[in-house]
Amino acid sequence: MSQQQQKFPYIMVGISILLGCIFLVFFFLAVSNQPDYMPSQQQKSAEVQKLK
Repeated sequence: MSQQQQKFPYIMVGISILLGCIFLVFFFLAVSNQPDYMPSQQQKSAEVQKLK
């Protein structure tokens, strides 16, 4: 078995872990921030407008 063939699985595992971490970061950001068009956000903005 050559040196290149021994390195290949480790490189693929590293790339997979990196892509997985990037995906999880984007997923966390998407879940933690509620967009303005959600009904709960529309109710909050309507309450703020009433108070002003």
